[in-house]
Amino acid sequence: MLYYEIDWGNIWIEQMKLHNEADEQVQQPDRWGTYANAKRFWQSSRKSGKRLEKALQDIKHDSDSRILDIGAGPGSMAIPLAQRVSHVTAVEPADGMTEVLKENIADYNLDNVTCIQKNWEDVAVEELDGMYDVIIASYSLHVPDIREALEKIQQVSNGRVYIYWFAGPTSWDKNYSRIWPQLHGRQYYPSPKCDVLYNVLYSMGIYPDMENFELTHYTRFSSLDEAVEHYKPHYKIANKQQEQILRSHLEEILEKEGDELVQVGRSSRVKISWDNSH
Repeated sequence: MLYYEIDWGNIWIEQMKLHNEADEQVQQPDRWGTYANAKRFWQSSRKSGKRLEKALQDIKHDSDSRILDIGAGPGSMAIPLAQRVSHVTAVEPADGMTEVLKENIADYNLDNVTCIQKNWEDVAVEELDGMYDVIIASYSLHVPDIREALEKIQQVSNGRVYIYWFAGPTSWDKNYSRIWPQLHGRQYYPSPKCDVLYNVLYSMGIYPDMENFELTHYTRFSSLDEAVEHYKPHYKIANKQQEQILRSHLEEILEKEGDELVQVGRSSRVKISWDNSH
């Protein structure tokens, strides 16, 4: 097959199908569906102040900007941006994340944030409030069809688009791969990475800027039991035997730091951006 004949959109679809097979086989609650997990994510993001501030400075905006945040989570970017711009539309499907997001909107006395509790692929263009000067998708385009998701972004963008995604295997890819055969009797398949995403954009006539960077993320727990409960939906744990495998795995990989146990995640990331204003 010649290079230009490769259907990169279909490669994304096939890789995502393999990645999601465990979700189809094991019915588990959404990992971000609980308030506790969403709150932990929010608190963790608050401890990454310098990193977050750099990301906000990299996103070109002004006081009149209208921003669409796809996969807003608890508002890690939406909340500080709403304090600086005209309007933010936050799209977030998970119950726990949406609950914390709305709590934060109230706590910060913001009246310029609209919440849409849906997956991006389920949002109709008509539900969105016109065009956006800035669109952000920060590690949130975990969608079945990336071309369709990007086409919808293009329909409502009249400015800069920023997509943050992964370059190469992540720390959790490595951890899942380590015990997935024991847990589920099959190989673990990671989600598609930035090489596929870039080539889909290229095939659409979009030639984005790309910036690679390393990121270290810390998830803290007061006990091993708390860590096990947190990671059960991540590892698709459905019975006591699987839970014991997970517990042994976490005992090996969690680092002791004072009274806390810490999961240190190191990964290569990429910021992909382009301008639709001309």
